[in-house]
Amino acid sequence: MNLKAFMNLKTVIILSLALTVLASSGCSGFYSEVAQKESTDFSLNSSPVKYASVNGVELGYREFGSGEPLLLVMGFGGTMDMWNATFVERLARDYRVISFDNRGIGFSSDNEESFSPELLAGDAAGLLDALGIPQAHVLGTSMGASIAQELALNHPEKVDKLILSSATYSVIVPETELLENMLQSCAANSDLAPAVRKQANASLEWNGTYERLPEIRSKTLLLVGTDDEFTPPAITLEIAEKLPGADYIVFEGAKHCGERFLPAEYSKAVLDFLREGEPSELAGNAP
Repeated sequence: MNLKAFMNLKTVIILSLALTVLASSGCSGFYSEVAQKESTDFSLNSSPVKYASVNGVELGYREFGSGEPLLLVMGFGGTMDMWNATFVERLARDYRVISFDNRGIGFSSDNEESFSPELLAGDAAGLLDALGIPQAHVLGTSMGASIAQELALNHPEKVDKLILSSATYSVIVPETELLENMLQSCAANSDLAPAVRKQANASLEWNGTYERLPEIRSKTLLLVGTDDEFTPPAITLEIAEKLPGADYIVFEGAKHCGERFLPAEYSKAVLDFLREGEPSELAGNAP
C-alpha cells in the first residue's frame, strides 16, 4: 500500500470513529437516525475516488452519470459516501453528479488553515475549475447548504440553479438553538477528528447570509421537512422571503437532511426544478 492510499485509509478510519462519537455523545442528532433503506442496487463505491489539487489541499471526489453538471455539497461531519444511494442514482440518470469530501474529511486532505463556509465554498469553486466546469447546478445539505450559499454569493458565475436542503442563514438564531448547542458540544469534544471540530467552529463563527440573501442571482429551490429539529421550516420560509422567486417545498414527516429519508421524493423535486424553464446555459458543459 502506497503512502497516499495509507493516509486515505487512515482518514476514513478516523472519520468513522468520529461519527461513532457523534452518534453517542452530545453531538448526536444528524447520524443517530436510521435513513431509509436503499431501494437500488446502485453503489456509491461504483465510481472510483479521484483527486484534485485545490487551494493547497487534495480534494477527493466521485462522478456519476452524464449531462449537465450537478455538484453535491455535503453537510457537517459527513463524507461524500454518506449521500443516499437512491437519491444519487436518480439524479445521475440525467445529470453528471459530482460529490466530494470537504477538506479534512474522508478522502480529502487538510492544512493548518481554519475553516469557514467562505473557505469551503472557495474549495468547491476550485474543484469545478479543476474539472474544467465553468458553471454547475449546486445542491447543498445542512452545513453544505451554508457553503452553497457562500458559493452563490462569492462565486456567482459558478452557480446556475441552487438547491438548499435543511438550510439556515445562521446557526445562532433562536430557531436553530438545538443545532447551535450540538455544534458547541462538538467543538469542545476532543475525541472528535480535528476537521470535524474545525467544521463546528466554522459554523458557530459564521456571520451568516441573512442580509446578503437578496444578492443571490441563482434561481433557488429550498427543501425542508416538517420534523427537521435542527433547521425547522420557519427558517426555510425566512430564506424564501429574502430570495425573490425562490421555490420551496416542505416534506411531511421528513427530518434533517430529508434526502436521506425520502430519497425518491426529494430527487423528484430536484429533477423537476432543474428541468423547468428554458434549456440551461450548461448544455455545453456535458462531458
